[in-house]
Formats: sequence, C-alpha cells, structure tokens
Amino acid sequence: MPRYSKLVACRNSNAGKDYIFTIMQGEEKMKTFYKLLVVLMLMAMLVPACAPKPAVEAPKDLLTMSWDQVIVEAKKEGELSYYAWWGEEYWKTAAQKFEALYGIKVNIVMGDNPIDKMLAEKDLAVGTMDVSDFGGAGVKTAIDAGIVYGPILPILPDADKLDPTLSKVQEGVQTGGYLVPIYCNQVGLLYNPEKVPNPPQTWEELQAFIDNNPKQFAFCDPNKGGTGQAMVQTVVANLTGGLDQYMTDKELDPAKTAKWTVVWDWFKANMDKVTLTASNNESTDTLNQGATSLVLAWDDDTQIAFNKGTLFKGATMYIPEFGLPGGGDTAGILKNAPHKAAGLLFIQFLTSAEMQKLMNEMIGPYPARTDLTGIKALLQDDQRLANGKPWYPAPYKAYGSEEFTKNVLMGQ
Repeated sequence: MPRYSKLVACRNSNAGKDYIFTIMQGEEKMKTFYKLLVVLMLMAMLVPACAPKPAVEAPKDLLTMSWDQVIVEAKKEGELSYYAWWGEEYWKTAAQKFEALYGIKVNIVMGDNPIDKMLAEKDLAVGTMDVSDFGGAGVKTAIDAGIVYGPILPILPDADKLDPTLSKVQEGVQTGGYLVPIYCNQVGLLYNPEKVPNPPQTWEELQAFIDNNPKQFAFCDPNKGGTGQAMVQTVVANLTGGLDQYMTDKELDPAKTAKWTVVWDWFKANMDKVTLTASNNESTDTLNQGATSLVLAWDDDTQIAFNKGTLFKGATMYIPEFGLPGGGDTAGILKNAPHKAAGLLFIQFLTSAEMQKLMNEMIGPYPARTDLTGIKALLQDDQRLANGKPWYPAPYKAYGSEEFTKNVLMGQ
C-alpha cells in the first residue's frame, strides 16, 4: 500500500491571494488531483473580485410616484424642516397635527429672509432646508435661481381646488407649478366709520379726502411693508395709464419707468398731507389710537388684530373701486432638500380643507382653497373679484421702493 507524506500549503505574501502548493510525494494521479484542486481554489478566490458590484439605488422621483408611494417614502424619511416668517403659533400647531397623523416630525424654523440661506446652500448636493414659505421679492429670486424642486403642484390630490391665479402667478412671476398656494391676502382701506361716513371709492375721491383731511390718511414706507408697496403701485396704476402695460414684463423696462416722474411728483406734493408710518402694523395703530381715520392695511393682519382685541370693533375694511393689489404666499420644496417626500406630504396637509380652515381661524389669512364655506373674511368675494388687483412684476415692485427712497424721502 503506497504511503503519502503530508500536504503542505504555503501562502506567498508577495502574491496577495495566490496560493502555491507543493506536493511532496504520491502517485501521479494524486498529484494531478491536487493540482486541479489548487486551480479551482484560485478561481473561486478571483471570481468575487471580478464580479460586478451591486448597482446603487437610483434616487426616487417623486414626480412620477402615486400619492400612496409618496406617503410611504415620506414616512421612511421621518422628518422635515419648514421655514416661515410669521404665524408661528399656527405652524407649530400644524406640525403637531401632522406628526400625530403620519408620525413625521416637522421642525419649524422662524426667521426673516429664508431666501438668503437658500442661495447660500444652492450649490450643495444636499442642503439643510426642506420646505419654505415664499413671498415678496423672494419669489422671483428663487425661480430665477432654479433652487425650487418640481413642478409639484400637478401631483397634489386637490390642486384643482386651490386659487387658480396664485397657482400660476405670484408677485408677477410665472411659477410654473413649483410653488403651491398656502393662503391669500389682500390690501384694503381700513377706516373709522364714525369719522369717515363716506369712504373714497375713486382715485379722485381719495385725492379729495387727502386734501380735505390733512394727516388722516396713512400708509407705510414701501421699504418697510407691503401696504406701502401697494400705495406706490396704486399711484403708478392711476397716473401712468394702468397696470396692463407692465404685467408681461420679466425685467424692468426703462422706457416705461421713465414715465414715473409723475408718480414721484405726486408723492412729494402730498407728503405733508399724509401720515407715513414705519410698518404695516403702525399704520393700523394710528387708526386705533385715533391719530388717523383711513389707512392702508392687510386683511389678514387686520383679522388678527380683531381676534386679539387690539383693534376697535367698529373698524371697517373694503377694497375701493380704483383697486388695490393682493395675492398671497406659497410653499415650495428646495431642489437639494434632504426630505422631499416628507416636505411634499406636509404641503399637501397644509392645503387640506381642515388645515385651511384652522389657519383662517387662528391667524386670519383668507384660504387658498376655493371650495370652503363658513370662512371668516373682512372682504367679500365680490369685492375681491371686482376691485382686487394682481401685483405688477417683482422688478417694478423693487424699483418702486428704491425710487421712493431716492425721490421722495431723500428728495424732500
């Protein structure tokens, strides 16, 4: 019977994973067997190294998902951040209700000018912001910079129930479905009916009121509040041939603003007869204190003042026939948001009938939904439709505020 010596396997450290076997003794057939075994072992070790790596899962596209799939993804993400600049009590209540319903935490971040943070993070692959309110000049800035994800409006279940104008245009900017209406607001004239039994309806009547009631009409510096910007737009509309000429412009047209000399002349001629305030709220305060009898105000701010008992009950609001601007604010998801699905679900939650009614009750804005009844409103729908005007494009709005300072405040 043949005898075999031990099989010795030595690993060559310079060869990495290669093994060299030396068969010390044995029959020729056994040598061949061991050699084949070595080859098979080498092949087995090399195959995993050469095999293709599993593909990395591609990012999910929310825009092509069913709404049920969006909800599943949102719950996986588990949290989101929401940036706003006012109405903190409502946003925090909404966050609590949303978490109770879906188990998704909402971090409410309050502060002015969230657009600055958006721009600072726009080149990051993944930012720190998920959802934000959008309003004022920030709308054009965000759309032009391409920092908003979407279009998301078409995939929301109740998109057809949201304000049709604000769904398309905000601050004179075509938003393309990237921003979703959250609430509407409107500038109106707020007055004391005991002092103003016949409030002005036409531009000529407003001028007569100013002439006959020195310092009784108030509006704020356009650099300090939207009602002041509304005053500039209203003067432009009534003295330069209407707003239609500006509405399709994406950029400032110098040939058109050259006609605004008459606007600044009007302000300079009337500044001694009106009261200029430092904020929207200060204008309302002057009315409440009896220092003025007619002021420009926001309907939502006025409703809040009524709710808190800080405005006398007899104060009355209307939109005059010469027209005043209004619009609303929207919400959008940042393109590099870390929690897009959760953000989308929260926006849908904010536009639900329940939350739109709650917002109206808590902080006063007019709902963005058009199918609600029993809403508290200072302004009737027929007035909004007949006398409410859209804002002219953002470049004109910004230019008006800048030129007011240059030509009126510094020119006095």
